[in-house]
Amino acid sequence: MFYRSMIGAGLVVISVLAGCRASGPTVRESRAWHGQTPVMGSYQFGRLTTDLPPGTPIESVMAVARAMLYRQGHIIESYSISPQGGRMVALAGGGIAPYDKIKFSTSFEGSTVVLEINLDPGNENRSRVVLESLLAELGM
Repeated sequence: MFYRSMIGAGLVVISVLAGCRASGPTVRESRAWHGQTPVMGSYQFGRLTTDLPPGTPIESVMAVARAMLYRQGHIIESYSISPQGGRMVALAGGGIAPYDKIKFSTSFEGSTVVLEINLDPGNENRSRVVLESLLAELGM
């Protein structure tokens, strides 16, 4: 009888853990094309990462992202930019966005700019919509 109850308890724990797994960050990488150029966006562990076309200036990417977020009613919490890269953290102002915080990070990797978008709480579809909006603003 003891073993049957242990097996039953084990099945309950496995069921609960299986249900919890769906709400965590995506472990498996998913990839999709974005924009008119197009660029490949890879989503994994709550971050959407893409390599922008060679010659794209970090300053332009960060300025366009900042202006886009301002127009959408976000509050810029922090913003820094240098020739090596840029970082920006913005809060969803007035509850207009389906997320609390959005982070943009840019850096050079070879001759390309690597852009990383991280939403809190993370959501792949919303992250991809943000990337599409940014690429449209950049004319890509």
